Amino acid sequence: MKKSILVATALQFLLILNSCSGSDSQPGGTPEEKGEIKADYITSFFINDFVVGTDNTLYTIGQTQDEKGYAISLKKTDLDGKETTLKNLDLATYTYAKLALTENGDVLMVAKGNDSPDQDKIMRFENNFSELNPFYIMKPISSPFASKINLFSICNNNDNTYFVFDLNARNIKRVLPELNGDVFVAGSGKNEIKDGAGLDASFAAVTKIISLNSILYLIDHVQDPSTGIYKNSAIRKLEYVNNEWKVTTLVSATNGDHFSDITFDTKNELYVVNAGKGIFKLNLQDNSLSLFKDGDLKVRAASGRGVFSSFKYTEMLKFKGNDIYLLVSGNLIKISDFQTKFAAAEK
Repeated sequence: MKKSILVATALQFLLILNSCSGSDSQPGGTPEEKGEIKADYITSFFINDFVVGTDNTLYTIGQTQDEKGYAISLKKTDLDGKETTLKNLDLATYTYAKLALTENGDVLMVAKGNDSPDQDKIMRFENNFSELNPFYIMKPISSPFASKINLFSICNNNDNTYFVFDLNARNIKRVLPELNGDVFVAGSGKNEIKDGAGLDASFAAVTKIISLNSILYLIDHVQDPSTGIYKNSAIRKLEYVNNEWKVTTLVSATNGDHFSDITFDTKNELYVVNAGKGIFKLNLQDNSLSLFKDGDLKVRAASGRGVFSSFKYTEMLKFKGNDIYLLVSGNLIKISDFQTKFAAAEK
């Protein structure tokens, strides 16, 4: 298991290097030039997911390597860009970890696994991040023929409840920790993208869930198992209508294209990352996509570290007030007052 993970990681590393070394994108570090944007900080490692706390502390999780070998590390980055490793975890168990925050700022995690002992649990970092303990354990499935629960993604609904996607059961459930229970929301169990309500709706692989006003927005993928090529990648909406949870596909990408992230800004506008294409806005009135950014991205942090890449290579993004966080070509970049800086760079 670990050997296969290391091979996959090596391939991922080569892909990142290739994306950063072509004619459109190469490492920074050259003298300041026209169009360069000043970043608060730039941090780099194999980041799998990140969240931003109410105090603007950045929490990242992904693969690292030190003298002891490979591990999955939870790190925090403060406002000055100082990075601290909070806890190292077993690589084989937590390779596909995803993060969420509680209402009081605790860091939660789920991790898809292969018979991992924690794949059916929402975990929480406790005691100043020195311990990782169960926050919630999913209720066992009664059927003896059912697969083990395999949590793949998580979302805080901002009301002390959480939505999770079970990759094995291909369904979404709502977790109510205060009631020590979870309830079925939607999913037929079939590996497909099909709209409908409750058991009539189907999911393939929900990699992202976000919530706005108790309406969920998802990224759902269908991939060719033999090649890994995306056959269908969809942005979908899940909302409670007429006493049932209704799933509707808003927009799809085909022919190998796929969406890698979605997020809302402070104006409740929905942004979509189309991998290799750039950042788009999704108009929720007519489900149309409009380009936000796809050109060169030249940034330099106060430390002097620079990155010359392209918005096309964006992997994830988040907004926090007037700040934007971009994961681009393996570099996590924070840019404060980004609207002003983006406009100045275009002059």
